[in-house]
Amino acid sequence: HRIAEPWRRRHQRLSLNTHRDLSFLPGARYPAGTPAFPAKAAVIAYLERFAAARSITIEFGTSVERIERADGRWQLHTDREIRRTAHAIVATGRDRVPWMPDWPGMESFGGRLVHAADFGKAEDYGGMKVLVVGAGNSGFDVLNHLSRNSDETRARKIWLSARHGPALLPKRIGNIAVQRFATVTERLPVGLADAAIAAVQRLSFGDLARYGLPPAARGAASRLAAENIAIATDDGAMKAIAAGLIEVVPPVARFAGQDVMLTDGRAIAPDVVIAATGYRSGLEEMVGALGVLDHKGTPKATGGEPTGQPGLWFMGMRASLIGDFPSAARQSRAIAARIAAGD
Repeated sequence: HRIAEPWRRRHQRLSLNTHRDLSFLPGARYPAGTPAFPAKAAVIAYLERFAAARSITIEFGTSVERIERADGRWQLHTDREIRRTAHAIVATGRDRVPWMPDWPGMESFGGRLVHAADFGKAEDYGGMKVLVVGAGNSGFDVLNHLSRNSDETRARKIWLSARHGPALLPKRIGNIAVQRFATVTERLPVGLADAAIAAVQRLSFGDLARYGLPPAARGAASRLAAENIAIATDDGAMKAIAAGLIEVVPPVARFAGQDVMLTDGRAIAPDVVIAATGYRSGLEEMVGALGVLDHKGTPKATGGEPTGQPGLWFMGMRASLIGDFPSAARQSRAIAARIAAGD
């Protein structure tokens, strides 16, 4: 019903992990005075200005329920009518639907179970015992906020349960935003990019295994390319882990009443479990019958890559080293070029 709805729904302290100079759409930089890492309200205002300045026609309150091919064109079945078009670009985002594992016994959990998308405010967890499940981008986002609370509003106990160790970079080194180097890193062969990111991680934090974090399944760039898993950003969480304010524990095995059972047999009793377990695109109903999605519901092709369905395009469906805004600009130019070429 309004611009930037997903941003509005997320927690109050959400901000970009990418620098403002690398987080704008073509022809529209952030206004002077915007912080280096724009906060939620600044991003919403930016997107509102972008749409208004270009007189973009947006049909709010309209849901595209299914896209299908008929007579050489695409039929978009909406909750209002059927639209016919030669090209359809699906840009609903890779983080559209919060996803949570179906842990045994979770329905009987006596505490509170929320997804990281519904984190709320860090102050809401003051005095509580909190278990964060997942050491990826959203997990570290939650931990960054929890660790910055004052003593009066800090959680009484914080656990981090991790199945895999993170690919993790600091937000800044000194006064320099680490993301500024992403445009160089993305040009490297995947193996070299893995090595470069691993080197910065180790120089910044040392060996994460000494804190109990398991080794990452593969290099950061390799994992991003193969599994669409973004690199996590540290902004205070690792300092809290090193200080013992956050305890790293094994993966969750099951829930048992008030307790959460871990894979090593231990039981912990958090008041709140925050599932930082990722998102899905939620595209199965819309395009699932077209053979364009993988086993996780992610489009197999994005940007200007052919989908195998002429005139059907996807963008913004994969994480990237350079960040979503420059990636969106690059993908949109590629799609426009393919359409102009008659593809």
